[in-house]
Amino acid sequence: MDDLLTRRVKIGVQYIGTKYCGWQSQKNAVSVQELVEKALGGVLGHEVRLTASGRTDEGVHARRQVAHFDTDVEIKPFNLILGANVRLPDDIAVVDAEYTDNSFDARRDAKRKTYVYRMYVDSVRRPFLDVNHLQIYKQPDLSAMNRAAAALVGRHDFKCFCATGGNAKTFVREIFSCDVRQEGNIIEISVCGNAFLYNMVRIVAGTLLWVGRGKIKAEDLPQIIASKDRSRCGKTLPPHGLTLESVEY
Repeated sequence: MDDLLTRRVKIGVQYIGTKYCGWQSQKNAVSVQELVEKALGGVLGHEVRLTASGRTDEGVHARRQVAHFDTDVEIKPFNLILGANVRLPDDIAVVDAEYTDNSFDARRDAKRKTYVYRMYVDSVRRPFLDVNHLQIYKQPDLSAMNRAAAALVGRHDFKCFCATGGNAKTFVREIFSCDVRQEGNIIEISVCGNAFLYNMVRIVAGTLLWVGRGKIKAEDLPQIIASKDRSRCGKTLPPHGLTLESVEY
C-alpha cells in the first residue's frame, strides 16, 4: 500500500449476530469482522484490517457498528458498499461508508455508545421476535425498573456489573442515560454510556428485570453499585436480546 496515497475510510456495519462468535476475529470460529474484512478486501484487491468502536460478544447484534480501515485504492463509497454487500451473507451488511480524516480512530474517538436490550411478554413463543428479543412470561413493574435505572446514571465503579473474563484496567464508566420503555408487549432497556464492561449491559438488563419482578428493590441499587459485588445483581441475560444501536463521535 502506498502511504502517500493512503486514505482512511469510515464504515457502518449492521448485522444479526446469531451465527457468529462476535465482532472480533477468533481462531476456529466465524466472526463478523473476518467476513467484512474479506468482503472489503475482495473489492479493493488488498488485505483489509478493520478497527471497530468496540467488540460485540457472541450472539449480539448491531444496528450500526462503526469501523475504519486504510486503503490506497480510489473508489466511490457507494460502489464500495455495493461491492462488499454482494460478498457478504444476508445477515451482515455495510450500510454506509465515507472517507474521513486519517487521524480518525473508530475505537479511541467514540464518545457515546447506545445499547438496547429487547424482550417481549407472552406466554406463547413468537419465532419472529425470538431472533432479537428475550421472551418473558409475566409483566414486570416498569415503574420500579425505571427507578432502579435512574441510579445507574453518572460516573461510577461498575464492578458489580462486570462478568469474569474481562480485561478492564478500571471498572469506572459513565452512564449518560438508562431507561425502560414498553409499547404493546415489547419492552426495551436502553443504556447509553461512554464505554461498557464485559457483559455489563446484559447484567444491567438482568438486574433491572429482577427489580421488575420484585427480587431486588429499586432503592437498593445505589448500595449494590457501592458494594462492587456481582452476586448481588441479577443474572446475565442471553445475548440474542442485545443490540448495539449506535456509536457517537
